[in-house]
Amino acid sequence: MLADIVSLLKNAAFRQKWVFLAGLFLLLCFWGALQYIARQGDARSLAEQDTSNAVLLHALEDTVVRSFQSVNSSMQTLAESLSAQASSLDINNVLHDQLRISLQLRAIDLLDTDGVVIASVTKSKGSNGAYSCLAVLKNEPLTEFVLETPRKGRYPNDPFAAQSAHSYIPFCVPVRDAQGQLSRVLVASINPQYFYNLFTSVTESFGSYIHLYRYDGEELLASGAVAPDSAFILKRVKGKSWGQFRTTITEREYLVSYRSTSLLPLILVLVSDEALALAAWRHDERIMRLFLLVISIITLVVTLVIAILREKRWQALGDIHLLSTAIRSTANAVFITNKQGEIHWINNAFTVLTGYSFAEVKGKNPRVLNSGYQQKDFYSALWMTILSGQSWRGEVINRHKLGHTLMVEQTITPIFDEHNNIEHFIAVQEDVTARKKAEQKALYIADHDSLTDLPNRRYFERRLHQDFANSEQMNMAVIFINLDRFKDVNDTMGHAAGDELLIHTTANLQSLMNDNYLLARLGGDEFAILVKEVESQQQLTSFVSKVVMAITKSFHFGDGVFNITCSAGVAIGNSKTSDASNMLRQADMAMYRAKHAGKNTFRFFDEGMDALVRRRVYLQQQLEIALRSETALSLRYQPQIETTTGHLYGAEALMRWQIADGEWVSPSEFIALAEETGQILDIGVWLMKNLFQQMAEWNRRGVAFGKISMNISALQLARDSLAKRLLGMMKSFSIPVAQLSVEITETTLMTNSDSVMDNLKQLKQAGVSLSIDDFGTGYSSMSYLKALDANQLKIDRSFIIGIGGDGSDEHIVRATIALAHNLNLKTVAEGVDSEEQLAFLKALSCDYIQGYLFAKPLTVEDFERFIAERRPRDIAKDNT
Repeated sequence: MLADIVSLLKNAAFRQKWVFLAGLFLLLCFWGALQYIARQGDARSLAEQDTSNAVLLHALEDTVVRSFQSVNSSMQTLAESLSAQASSLDINNVLHDQLRISLQLRAIDLLDTDGVVIASVTKSKGSNGAYSCLAVLKNEPLTEFVLETPRKGRYPNDPFAAQSAHSYIPFCVPVRDAQGQLSRVLVASINPQYFYNLFTSVTESFGSYIHLYRYDGEELLASGAVAPDSAFILKRVKGKSWGQFRTTITEREYLVSYRSTSLLPLILVLVSDEALALAAWRHDERIMRLFLLVISIITLVVTLVIAILREKRWQALGDIHLLSTAIRSTANAVFITNKQGEIHWINNAFTVLTGYSFAEVKGKNPRVLNSGYQQKDFYSALWMTILSGQSWRGEVINRHKLGHTLMVEQTITPIFDEHNNIEHFIAVQEDVTARKKAEQKALYIADHDSLTDLPNRRYFERRLHQDFANSEQMNMAVIFINLDRFKDVNDTMGHAAGDELLIHTTANLQSLMNDNYLLARLGGDEFAILVKEVESQQQLTSFVSKVVMAITKSFHFGDGVFNITCSAGVAIGNSKTSDASNMLRQADMAMYRAKHAGKNTFRFFDEGMDALVRRRVYLQQQLEIALRSETALSLRYQPQIETTTGHLYGAEALMRWQIADGEWVSPSEFIALAEETGQILDIGVWLMKNLFQQMAEWNRRGVAFGKISMNISALQLARDSLAKRLLGMMKSFSIPVAQLSVEITETTLMTNSDSVMDNLKQLKQAGVSLSIDDFGTGYSSMSYLKALDANQLKIDRSFIIGIGGDGSDEHIVRATIALAHNLNLKTVAEGVDSEEQLAFLKALSCDYIQGYLFAKPLTVEDFERFIAERRPRDIAKDNT
């Protein structure tokens, strides 16, 4: 409703703009006239204020002058009477009599020429020599009186003058002897309150403030706090003895009128507030504005009503034409039938949609479009709805004139005559064939993975919930599958290799599927299988084993061939004992247990797995804290010994981590976690910084530590510009490249990533030694060893342990050393713990030995002691 009104007003404003312009012009005339009248009223009010202030100030001047002249006349008469000799008592009586008849005075004192009180109405004693008028009267014989600056107190020598709010104005008149010499001085204390009482009627009636100044600018009287600049007043008086001006005082506008008295050295100033002068007019102006506002509203309403009526009339004239044109031009097919269903009218879109012209369908029933897909009861319900006076809306499959079918969304609405009887039906059809196909495709895409075309997580979870809701006590199982080291392949060999691996894995898994299984890709390298009916634990175990084996089938990409493994978790449940969400979580936890068990295996869920997940989350959080800590992470150094000489060759730098509660976390646990979470990048930066800092310290002190080996993850080589960072840090710490060896795992060689190979080539070109760690545990080929041009092969501890017991391990060690020497590579055996193992390796000419037989991983201090203790022994061997 509101939108219709707004639309009507917009249209009226556009098409009836002359009506609005006329109303606007009339309003502008009204308000323009008001503004003119308002300005004229302001001018008249201010002019009246000018006139009234001038007259009032003139009257006030006459009053003030008369008052001061009265005081002067009284004091002159008193001075003449005191010129004759009289006793002190007579003088006091005279002063009392004079004070009684002088309403303007508070006190009269008679002083000698030194300012000592001779007689006083107030019994004032002592000296009043502070009066400046004494000097003036002595030096200027012709001076009749002196008007001094106001003083605090009610009268001279007022004992409460300091606390008093009152003041008095000393008026000095000379008493001269017969020779005209100054003999005494009369000091009359003029009461300012007398004048304030005179001014009260003016200040209250006219809202004005009165000030009285001497010619020197000293203020004698002030009837209010609003005061103009006295210096400016004096400047104006020098130019003209009377006048007025308007000024701003304390952010308000005032009219300031001034007059200098002709007989006395006084300036009278009257300050009047403009707002009070304009108050009466402002009241009248507000009434006028209110009246004009009412008139404006009425004018606006009348204008709006006229515009709307004209717009409605225009719309009414065009509605029929517009409706006809709209129906004919609409993209939807429209046809109109009578009550019996015979077609009376169609638009062009109907012909385009169905292929029938108006001549072919005129007078016929719409059943000519019937495709046969809808049953008879469908049309019976349709006719029942529209004949009851209601609209019908639904989807219908019609047949085109050429024979093919099309899906239309149809709305049929009854048209009533003036008696509310159904007269016609209007049907609107929209072709939704393409939309329906698109919707079906969109639904499929929303539920399926675009790479593998498998159901996605959304579909899998919905299907799992549905099966739980529909099953009774039938056991179902969820198998959660995660590819091992998929990130290494994806990050080091590129996303194309990762995608091919996922497609390869999907094909292997689909070969095991039947109607009892639902395979889905949950995202990334995660797959899930829903087993709808679990026959037995044994049958399920056999199936999961096949799943794990199927994924290990060889994967070909580019020139390389390698195998991928997986970790799988299995959860079993039914609607009575579990729920869909809980089963997914349990299968996920079981998968992580399989990963921690060494990968390439599967585990069934048990209650103890919750602790494993909590442990993983806890370690991830603690590792973040450790990277920001100064002491949580530390380094240990395990010596490496030359086999033939027994000299110290160097050491391997190994990381250790202690959590705040004192627990030492195994490197195999936290390094694997860091590689999965990406925290290995920050750990690598920490390792390089702290290791190089320690090596620089040893170099500074001359500690002969040999060559230090540090481990680098394949993830670091793939995601980070590691070579540039490492070489830059070595340069900043002044570490010679001959003192460092970088160890990479054999699985790194499987990657065909440009970033990995570029980092390794930069290190090699810079002179940094490369060592292949855990050799024999992976699947690297000889071509990778040749391309890498490594310096060392490191034989994994798992083979060294078997020396003396497992013949196959001894054969592997023997073959590895022979291979390394044929490729001109040095060999390092790690995990050497016994003399038997040492003797076996010496016999095979293994180059370097590392293990508990010589030392466990040592702290910095212990490693330095090891070097110091080893040094004399090495020297002795060299001498022999």
